[in-house]
Amino acid sequence: MIHLTKGQTNTIIMTLTEKQLLITPNYLFVFTNRSSNNIIKFVVLNTSDLSLYKDRYNEFTIVTNTSFSAALEGQYTYEVYEQASTSNLNPTGLNKLETGIMWLSGSTLTYNQYTTTDTYTIRQ
Repeated sequence: MIHLTKGQTNTIIMTLTEKQLLITPNYLFVFTNRSSNNIIKFVVLNTSDLSLYKDRYNEFTIVTNTSFSAALEGQYTYEVYEQASTSNLNPTGLNKLETGIMWLSGSTLTYNQYTTTDTYTIRQ
């Protein structure tokens, strides 16, 4: 499961190379909200892969303010496709590399700690 937090730059690690057919594909990410069926699509270029060992894993950063700023928090299913195009957002006919679940949470929570003074009265 991928976990993304709104308002942050998130790093995700996937294993996309093992099912690739293209030598240097760009990746089409398709996220579908499980309750509203809203769809978010974007392309991540092959040059954005931060992995030092691309045959073993792929590492990307996702800026949630760019793609998920107005998105509902909650669970999404995701699909990643390979393609030669740098702008195509239509997955029809593309090779699917990975599917899974993503959790989108709101910005980081802060907790306040309060101290209280307890006064006890004993009656005899």
